[in-house]
Amino acid sequence: MNIKNIEYGSTEYEKSIDLRNELFRKPQGLNLRDEDLSGDADMELYGLYDGDTLIGTVFLATKDEETAQVKSVTVHPDYQGRRLGVLLMDYIEDVARTRGFKKSFLMGRVSVRVVYEKLGYSVIGEPFDYHMTPHINMEKPL
Repeated sequence: MNIKNIEYGSTEYEKSIDLRNELFRKPQGLNLRDEDLSGDADMELYGLYDGDTLIGTVFLATKDEETAQVKSVTVHPDYQGRRLGVLLMDYIEDVARTRGFKKSFLMGRVSVRVVYEKLGYSVIGEPFDYHMTPHINMEKPL
């Protein structure tokens, strides 16, 4: 397993859209490709690979001067349960620290809230629906 940068607009980026679509939108009958994804160009995009196969993603955006925003944390269902999501989170938090951010923010699914809490994230505010799925804002000091 290795993590490497994904260039926006590349073939690997297209594969990341397919993976995110499969996990985030198709279960709700939606299609990620129907959305404006141009904001992805302003993020650092990373993929988790098993050999040459993309099996996970994690993106890093700037929320504000002190706060990094973690986005699009995915792990292919065939690879879930192996703590690969934790590996991706550790990796992206290290990247954020290197960039000088003091906090990490994410908008996580309520169904995985406990996982993020185990990683040191605290809930901010009340749950809300995002693309027909309950989410919660969370943050963590870096």
